[in-house]
Amino acid sequence: MADLFVGRQPIFNRKLRTHAYELLFRAGDKRHAAVVCGDMATSQVLVNALSEIGLENLVGPYQAFINVTDKLLLESDLAAMLPKQCSLEILESVSPTPEIVASVQRLSDAGYQIVLDDFEYSEAMNPLLEIADLVKLDVRQLQEEGVRKQLEQLAPFNVKLLAEKVETPSEFNTYQDMGFEYFQGYFFARPSVVQVKSIPANNLAIMELISKVNDPDITLAELGEVISRDASLSVKTLRYVNSPAVGLAAEVSSINQALTLLGLDIIRQWVMILTLTSVDLEDKSPELFVMMLTRARLCQLIAEKAGLENPGIYFTIGLLSAIDVLMDASMDQLINPLPLTQEVKSALLDFSGTGGAILRSVMAIEQGMLNEIIFTELDMDQLNHAYLEALHWADEVNGGI
Repeated sequence: MADLFVGRQPIFNRKLRTHAYELLFRAGDKRHAAVVCGDMATSQVLVNALSEIGLENLVGPYQAFINVTDKLLLESDLAAMLPKQCSLEILESVSPTPEIVASVQRLSDAGYQIVLDDFEYSEAMNPLLEIADLVKLDVRQLQEEGVRKQLEQLAPFNVKLLAEKVETPSEFNTYQDMGFEYFQGYFFARPSVVQVKSIPANNLAIMELISKVNDPDITLAELGEVISRDASLSVKTLRYVNSPAVGLAAEVSSINQALTLLGLDIIRQWVMILTLTSVDLEDKSPELFVMMLTRARLCQLIAEKAGLENPGIYFTIGLLSAIDVLMDASMDQLINPLPLTQEVKSALLDFSGTGGAILRSVMAIEQGMLNEIIFTELDMDQLNHAYLEALHWADEVNGGI
């Protein structure tokens, strides 16, 4: 059987907090997202998520949205297969026959959240609307006028609404005003402004600290001094060093001891991570920081598996790849003053070089666009394992910061 790739896409609530993840199937033997058979795709997602990978490693404490076809509804005992943590997305291709409606009703009665995917209203769908908890509308396809029409038709039904394919903060605000409770798309990972504006003083201090720790000539003693001058950063660094994730045999009581034991590169990475956690996310989703961590770790793992020199460089590329979104400033404005290598700057500014190829491929993986993977030194099985490891690492780190 071909290797299978299970990705995830976050679903947010109105406060831009993570509500759930949709699990995405991709064929691992080819670099494209084609799904030949919906039943096979969903079945394999279930097999991978529940047995091979573990649902807790993919979605943690959140709901898992999983696509369900008519065949699975009629021929599988989903209630025996799936934990209640799963929300069942009834695909738009499913016809609301009496048998289908009865099956969906049984699953609803058993405690599963029922979701109607890519929904467009017709009277024939009324029996499923009477059961459903949530309706997903593709706002990219429907456009604003079409969305308003759908909302009028859905008004008599007791369903919550999810806006799918929301790509800008303005769209998020528009559909939030229309009464949508949940949102899915890439809007959280895009800058809310395109014009150059001044960087707030607190963020400027953060960039100065990132600049210092990325100085290629910095010594262990100098890095230790930089960390020690910031009481909060010192405490957070020591907390990390003494955490189970590091696995040191003896407790570390000083920054200099940590530097000696772990080395310059690892401490530099963690100082950057801990520094970025002090950025005020304001109206941004915390998922943005999880994405940055995932990108950083995945870039590094790909570099390691490909045998590239200094994989820590690729960690930096991944971590800083969305700093423009984090700080609402242009990438040029933020990156050019930093003492980064030309390879790192080129990767971040125009996706050039090996670093750029890896970053573009990582961004393609997180969006399920496997046909856009351009770094081909690793096969899909290696990329899949690296991605899952990066997801787990990022969730673990974010939970411990």
